[in-house]
Amino acid sequence: MDETINLRSSLSRAHLCGNFSCSDEELIDAVRATHSTEVGVVGLYLATRYALESFDVPNAG
Repeated sequence: MDETINLRSSLSRAHLCGNFSCSDEELIDAVRATHSTEVGVVGLYLATRYALESFDVPNAG
């Protein structure tokens, strides 16, 4: 069984935010974007998003 995020628990949210260096708001946004509270799904979303944001692509225009 996959571990889920208990959004009503500040400890559960803080634990996940600590692992992924995200704010509470970013965590909620990730849950909304993925339509999931599974730690693996939300964690993958956050990790992928941060990896993509780290590429600073200059504007070609």
